[in-house]
Amino acid sequence: MKRFRIMGTHNYLKPFVPVAGVLVCVMVSQSLTAGMKSLDDSALASISGQSGLTMELDLNLAADRVSYFDDGNGLHLEGFRVGSATDPSGQAFHLVRVDIEEDASLNLDYLVEDRRIEFGDIRLAGAPGLSMGGVFFDHSLEGYLNIRQGGAVGGAGYTFDSAYTMTGGRLGYRTNGNEVFLDDITMNVEALGVTLDVVGNTLTLNAPRVTGDWEVGAIRYSGNPSNHGVSVDSATGGPLASYGSLSGNYELSSNTGITAGGRAGEGVRIDNETVIHSASFLYRDDGNALALRDITGAYRINDLRLDVAPDWQNRPALALSLGSMDGQFSIGAIEMGGNGKSIGQVNVSFLLEDQVFNGRSYSNAVYLQGGGHADAGPQGLRLATEWSLRLADFSYTEDGNRVIFSGLQSWGQGDVTVNVTRDELINGTEFFDGLRVGFEGVKAGYRINGLRVGSEDAPLQGGTELLLALGFYPAYEFELDGHVTLGAGGATGEGITINSDVRIQDGKAAIIAAPYNEGGGDIPQKGLWITELDYDAHVRDMTVDVTEEGLAIIKGEAWSTMDIGNLRVGDKESGQSFGRFVVQKYETGSSMTVIPGGAGDVCAGGMGSSAQACEASGGVWETRGEEGLTVRLKQVFAKAISETRKNALVWETNRQTDAAGNTLNGTGTRLVLNDIYTSDGGDFDGDGVDDNHFGMRTDLSVDVYQTRVVKKADGPDAMGVVGNRGDEKIMDGASAAGYRYVADPTAQEAENRPLGFAVKARSQFKELSINNIDLVHPVGGAQTAVYGVKMQNFDIKANLTATPIP
Repeated sequence: MKRFRIMGTHNYLKPFVPVAGVLVCVMVSQSLTAGMKSLDDSALASISGQSGLTMELDLNLAADRVSYFDDGNGLHLEGFRVGSATDPSGQAFHLVRVDIEEDASLNLDYLVEDRRIEFGDIRLAGAPGLSMGGVFFDHSLEGYLNIRQGGAVGGAGYTFDSAYTMTGGRLGYRTNGNEVFLDDITMNVEALGVTLDVVGNTLTLNAPRVTGDWEVGAIRYSGNPSNHGVSVDSATGGPLASYGSLSGNYELSSNTGITAGGRAGEGVRIDNETVIHSASFLYRDDGNALALRDITGAYRINDLRLDVAPDWQNRPALALSLGSMDGQFSIGAIEMGGNGKSIGQVNVSFLLEDQVFNGRSYSNAVYLQGGGHADAGPQGLRLATEWSLRLADFSYTEDGNRVIFSGLQSWGQGDVTVNVTRDELINGTEFFDGLRVGFEGVKAGYRINGLRVGSEDAPLQGGTELLLALGFYPAYEFELDGHVTLGAGGATGEGITINSDVRIQDGKAAIIAAPYNEGGGDIPQKGLWITELDYDAHVRDMTVDVTEEGLAIIKGEAWSTMDIGNLRVGDKESGQSFGRFVVQKYETGSSMTVIPGGAGDVCAGGMGSSAQACEASGGVWETRGEEGLTVRLKQVFAKAISETRKNALVWETNRQTDAAGNTLNGTGTRLVLNDIYTSDGGDFDGDGVDDNHFGMRTDLSVDVYQTRVVKKADGPDAMGVVGNRGDEKIMDGASAAGYRYVADPTAQEAENRPLGFAVKARSQFKELSINNIDLVHPVGGAQTAVYGVKMQNFDIKANLTATPIP
């Protein structure tokens, strides 16, 4: 059976009015020896039966270890303490008033001031010397709890009404003297009519309505071991660096079932159904907000098991394994920037469930272990993780038009480590200030079936390749190692600073991909693939801020090498290859800004800044609305400073093979474009070096909008719909195929042009240089074919809309 054990305890209880021995001692004295003083006559004389009972308690409780055992496996919470949040040796004040109401219900009004609940270490038996780290929770509470007989299914249960306000809250995580915590938390919660019943062998908790609002004044980081749960640095006297602040509200209802029994033997099973009736979430950075508003949704958790059990490598762990989980969420508006403008609406539906990918079965489980990264110190968190996203759809709606990223699947297995670190070099590993999320041996992948525009039953189409400029591939499989460290503070003030080192091996990514399922089951996904990919990337001092304009991401320095073993057409394993490509990038001061609002007014297929001028040039004037999304990219390609920090492109063909038929890199003929960099075209600041601030700039405006589609040939198309070359495609629900062709659409028919995924793009640079272009023969070596190339004043515009091809 499950066992709890508390060792090495002590507490200090101030003399109190009678009920101090009624409530707290019931909870405390049964498991530990409490040193209490008896009540004197004056204290007893203050009891009034007419006004109920009152308890005052000053509490400083400590335990060396609190242990939980499951099938003989132990989880130990060490350094447990309940006491003052401001004074490590002080006491937390508690006041409880107990009354019996006229309906025989028990009512408790309570006040808690300056309380900290803390665990210094969380350890697993069988993993000596390793800890998950420490957790602390500071708060003051004021509220009430009303308990009455009778639950949802009869008199044997209970019904609860509760409400409370929390102030002065802190919730922190600490490893090796460094900590990240939520500071200045305030919260208001009300839960009425909550019922607790035993149904069969299940403890059922039903909450028909829970409402609340909350705010986090700052998310802070400290790398000073002398600081612990304080907002001000003890060394400088200034406030600790902040990631920003959070706030939100919610109204939800839920039903939870708790049953004894783990995945094997002892443990706990949890089933839950929750409906989110309304919610909002806001992140603020120096007063500028990124807001998710009008959130609704529901989710269902089926057969979540909690065990103390080993992972797939037989390492001791706290195991959370999931049977399945499904749900859907809608975000009514995503607002950012100073004017609170919306980019549109988002809806997500998902199913997490066991599934076979690439011939291997995946499930959903997380195994929590101590230690984190081996060089970061003994404290940290390691999550041995496996996931199986069987199916998900992600839709984006702007100005009433909808595009659906359909059939998203993802799978993977590997270790994720979490440490709070500071800037230092340990055993050759470079650490940075902040919350470090590491990846060790993660083998994973994802794929998207395609786009649907308008509705779920719209035909599948391409278009995801239009997002390649943002680094998004329609399908990707990889092995991942490395880390991303999130530091506190942005370019100025609050925000986030990112440092990362990432290595991807044996990657396969689709540049263009056909659907993996066209309705008859899974089929091999065809496309244009980069395979045998080895990618090494590094980022230093990249800042993320919410600004007056939108979301700004600025790279301090970034360099990477992408070694593509084969660029294949067709099948990712056996398709014909264009050869090997190596792309090196080195950037300083590059940036990306995400701005609410799409392209606005566009002249598609013509030229002109007004509807009249556009139509006169043969174009179509499109008013794409207020919502949408614009991404402004600036890539500053710097001059080479080493063989690993430079911009270069290598194309290699005719490679030799080994005895097993594997190609050998470096044995073929290569075309090398070496040391590629941008420039402003001159030394305008007088420092003796050509300026390089403008870089290569690309503006991408994304909308979902109707577009003009014309037939390319006479006769029937692939769907059997007949038309002539040049006829327009007009959507018509009365037609068998859902559309027809019209030679000269009326204004009313033009309103039914097909929806498409529309991207308006503009790329420009002042000067782009290539230092040298070499031809490299495997025997004769390198010969420079071109000494220096300069291209100046490029300005390229494009307007692309992806629609289904019949």
